[in-house]
Amino acid sequence: MLLPRVLTALFGIPVVLLLVKAGGPAYAIFIFTVIAVSLYEYATLMKLGSKPVRAPALYLFGLLLPAALYFDRFGAVQPGPDNFSGFFIALSVIGVMTWELFSSRKYIERIGLTLMGIFLVSWCLSYLVALRDVRPAGLWLTLMLIITVWVMDTSAYFFGRSLGRRQLSSISPKKTWEGAAAGFIAAVLTAWAISRFSGAFPPAFAAGAGVLIGVFGQVSDIAESMLKRAVGAKDSSSLLPGHGGMLDRFDSYIFLAPVIYYYSVLVLK
Repeated sequence: MLLPRVLTALFGIPVVLLLVKAGGPAYAIFIFTVIAVSLYEYATLMKLGSKPVRAPALYLFGLLLPAALYFDRFGAVQPGPDNFSGFFIALSVIGVMTWELFSSRKYIERIGLTLMGIFLVSWCLSYLVALRDVRPAGLWLTLMLIITVWVMDTSAYFFGRSLGRRQLSSISPKKTWEGAAAGFIAAVLTAWAISRFSGAFPPAFAAGAGVLIGVFGQVSDIAESMLKRAVGAKDSSSLLPGHGGMLDRFDSYIFLAPVIYYYSVLVLK
């Protein structure tokens, strides 16, 4: 499993870094593609576990919402006629519930699972685009987040395999406290090092971001694993050799994208 994992990373890492550097529509389209594939994997997982999801509504509102967020520059509560995201947040809830009202077989659970997919996948991952647009440090903030997660995951994986003794969670039996500690330390050091290299934001801010990444990134990973365990799946798909599916590869960013975005806009002034 290690060789496919390495080969996929060797191809994928340069592509992702180039798209982050490019920013603008190219990067936004990449994130929207990630969201679209992740929504499909989420729907497939739920179907695998016989969990009711309204797939057409999931795809429709799950793609309209990040598009709306992009076009109004993530001003979800701004007043006036250009508040696309606020409108589509409300429309997603109304639309999913209305869709179920006119279904021949009605399930309250299907409303909840469909909305969870929309907001967990689409809403949260959309903040990867918002973070890139933060001025003036959006490029380096996004690079810090992505690179730090890569280093954290790699450190946790190898240290956990070689030194891990105490199980971190029954949801992910192979994850250990030792691996999590190594990932946390790696996250703080990597974020701090990127700050020192780039000069785009203060080292103290970066260290704080590293703490958030080290905590919320690993919790987000386990949260996505909880979804898979609930339906009896090991991976969200086999799309990426050695890494599972798109949702598996971006699981850490589900919680982290909004957390680091709001940390940045509130602290960096």
